[in-house]
Amino acid sequence: MKIGVVGLGYIGSVTAGVLAEAGNSVIGIEIDAKRLAGFKSGEPPIYEPGLKELIEKNHSRLEFSSDYSKLADADIVFLAVQTPTVNERIDLSYIFDAAEKANRQCKKAVLVIKSTVIPGTARELSKKISLPIVSNPEFTREGTAVEDTRKPDRVVIGAKDSNAADLVGKIWSFTGAPLLKTTNENAELIKYASNSFLATKISFINEIANLCESIPGADVEIVAKGMGYDKRIAPYFLKAGIGYGGSCFPKDTSAIASFAKELQSPLSIVESAIKVNSDRIERIVDILKTEIGKELKGKRIAVLGLAFKDDTDDIRGSQPIRLIERLLKESAAVNAYDPRVKIKIDGITRFENLEGCIKESDAVIVATEWGEFSNLKIMDKFVLDAKRILNPANFNNFRAIGLSWER
Repeated sequence: MKIGVVGLGYIGSVTAGVLAEAGNSVIGIEIDAKRLAGFKSGEPPIYEPGLKELIEKNHSRLEFSSDYSKLADADIVFLAVQTPTVNERIDLSYIFDAAEKANRQCKKAVLVIKSTVIPGTARELSKKISLPIVSNPEFTREGTAVEDTRKPDRVVIGAKDSNAADLVGKIWSFTGAPLLKTTNENAELIKYASNSFLATKISFINEIANLCESIPGADVEIVAKGMGYDKRIAPYFLKAGIGYGGSCFPKDTSAIASFAKELQSPLSIVESAIKVNSDRIERIVDILKTEIGKELKGKRIAVLGLAFKDDTDDIRGSQPIRLIERLLKESAAVNAYDPRVKIKIDGITRFENLEGCIKESDAVIVATEWGEFSNLKIMDKFVLDAKRILNPANFNNFRAIGLSWER
């Protein structure tokens, strides 16, 4: 088929690459000139493992442009533009703008919403455009997005038009994944409910981590392992640490909580998960003050990791960045190192190597789960493991999230 993908962020670029690999002719539309130039040159401006190789391998079936008229003969057009949360409410202007532009150019296409949108968005959009609309949410993780798109746990398709739904089902049939066909509203809500549940699991285990720190002999890693053996619970997302971040969980939990309030059906569990996550940074700062002094002014703190998780250079919703902002408010001097993140961050001193960052600091916080941090051995300064990847035996002055602490 001839496929259009509007918006070449993490989801759009991977979707384009994987669908080209499946044998389709794909045109990617991107209005950001710098990002577009990167894809045209074969150097994706986004770091995602396997993405560059995927695009290189399938370059003959991929085209990149800013011109919506290139979509004229497309069979399917995926909308993968941003849907940011502004003042706790989702901004749908980008999705509506992209849909209306595609609608003006396409002769026959099925329009597929890949972006995360609140329930009712497809219904409202159908009042403005003539093309059939299908809701097909993504369930990928940054760092494994290519494999998640090739082999998803499920494919969810919401539509009123059964022929449109069948066409989209056909395009993803190569994955062999279970296919759920439903209404647009159910498909839209499945995405939010899934992300909210995963975020809640993270916040829950972080609260258990707080409790473990106050119980002699307790360790949240062992507690989580014991819980995870239960098939009803499963071990996934029971990882205590600095809290969830990224481009999805923070904005999605906020958006669905706000949406539910407007419908007078508040999601109090989701709201609690949001608060617990927000409190993680203060917890880290409190531990730091306990160990190196209540006055952080002038103290040199090394923050290892800036990306919201390993295997990405994405700092959207990054808890390490929030931690840095909090430390700067305390007038601490922040040294930082990340093997992938290159974006300029005001107020901090960046290091090109791990050793230099640690050497020039009074205390060290491991804030992202990069593999190169796991073998650290530091005997002359305080170390806080906020990601639970370090061996306590390698340190003289050490604290870890969720690990009982006794003087």
